[in-house]
Amino acid sequence: MTTGKKFDAVVIGSGLGGLTAGALLAKRGYSVCLLERNFSLGGAASVYRVGNLTVESSLHQTSDARNPRDPKHGVLSELGILDEIEWRPTGPLHNVRGGPVGENFALPAGFDAAYDALASRFPDKSQAIKSFLNEVEQIHDSLWTIRQARETGSVAKFAKALWEIEPAARGWQDSLDEVFERDFGGAEALKCALGANLLYFGDDPARTWWIYYALAQGANIASGGVYIKGGSRQLSLKLAKAITKAGGVVRLGRLATAIETDSEGHVARVRHVARKSGEDEETLDARVVMANCSPAVAGDLLPAQARELMEAEFGARPLSTSLFCANFGLKAKPETVGLKDYSSIVLPQSLTRFSQYGDGAGAMGGDPENGALPLYSVANFTAVDSGLWDDPPILVSVLGLDRLDNWRNVTREDAGERRERWLDAFQDALERDYPGFSSLVTDRMMLNAHSMAGYLNTPDGAVYGFEPLPPEDPIVAGFPRTPRTPVGGLYLSSAFGGEHGFNGAILSGAEAARLAAGRLESCAEAD
Repeated sequence: MTTGKKFDAVVIGSGLGGLTAGALLAKRGYSVCLLERNFSLGGAASVYRVGNLTVESSLHQTSDARNPRDPKHGVLSELGILDEIEWRPTGPLHNVRGGPVGENFALPAGFDAAYDALASRFPDKSQAIKSFLNEVEQIHDSLWTIRQARETGSVAKFAKALWEIEPAARGWQDSLDEVFERDFGGAEALKCALGANLLYFGDDPARTWWIYYALAQGANIASGGVYIKGGSRQLSLKLAKAITKAGGVVRLGRLATAIETDSEGHVARVRHVARKSGEDEETLDARVVMANCSPAVAGDLLPAQARELMEAEFGARPLSTSLFCANFGLKAKPETVGLKDYSSIVLPQSLTRFSQYGDGAGAMGGDPENGALPLYSVANFTAVDSGLWDDPPILVSVLGLDRLDNWRNVTREDAGERRERWLDAFQDALERDYPGFSSLVTDRMMLNAHSMAGYLNTPDGAVYGFEPLPPEDPIVAGFPRTPRTPVGGLYLSSAFGGEHGFNGAILSGAEAARLAAGRLESCAEAD
């Protein structure tokens, strides 16, 4: 066993939150070592191959970081990588059809454009739409102003933020369903047009925090959607390079086996081994540990007393939804059979109210019945200059809600056969909508909640961390999720310490780095 290597910060995991935390700490002059159990970087922000098929493992689309008010803009600018990434606009944020919506509706980027499209489709609700979008925009802008005020120490900006945050304070404890009902009553088609992409945030409008939706959807509408040329792995690679460029260390194929604490119960060391062999154990001294994982995974690495603290703090919090992803490889671009949009969401006819959005999350627990499918989203990567699928097989992905319970106590053989039946069902649906689609399919494979749990090492395959429930405490208590843990020096630099997706993971990593830097400064002063 090798011992004695010392770092200010050890990062466990290379998802976007861990990479961001490590990059920011390294940039600010701290010694950093990042450990990743896999042999590739990025977690959900990566690209990999299955047979002949190149698969994008992320949720495909993020808001445009080039907008100065985008949540990622400041972090990526500080790290000097904002302009090193090629951001490719994806067109409308989403296209949605079926269910209460009926004929296709495209939600464009930009608050003015979004209002025009929505008011044209739903003229009787034009005033309510304007009021709703104004509120979303104000909540989105208040986050930017608060961040600017904290970074610059500006009293004027802080006062402006207090004024802007008033809509957030008014609806702080509301669910998305409550706000939709308040503003739109029984206009279910309008609700679905605005919330069709909820699967990228959660699954149940009644259990989704309104502010969470407003921040995520506000960023999408304000900045527009983009895909990163070369795949989401490009962002992960740039963040890893920022760590090594600043003198930090990134080690792949290293499995953290323990987080040791000192006599006061604060983190002190991290033990890790070669994942493939389980040998070559090393111990790193660490002043802080950034856990790019769930509290449960971090807790399992801790001594009993610290583990109990983590369980008491986080153990009862409900987990987010999981997802399935059916991937098809085509021998020609999907536009040849009429599939041209980047993001298309299909609502089932059984969905008559937006509040039923998550009802299909249990569908994968059985077989498709009579061609009836749950809600799903189609991602067509050649609708943009992705830089990845110029040659066959060309990826088209179908994404939807899933739960690990759907796959418990199912043998590997039975699970494989069920996945094939679902692949058949989605391929048949795409064939009906885009005649000739099936003739293009050369490769296909399906990931489910069990796949997410294994690949991302997240309990129950929870892809968004904790369920985005409305907070029980008022706004004065602060944001309900934080990277802080009850173990001194341990921070959650993942969706479990903030929010979902690229924006949430990067902001969580940035906040974890801010808190860790404060602790490191205190340690330096004490020394």
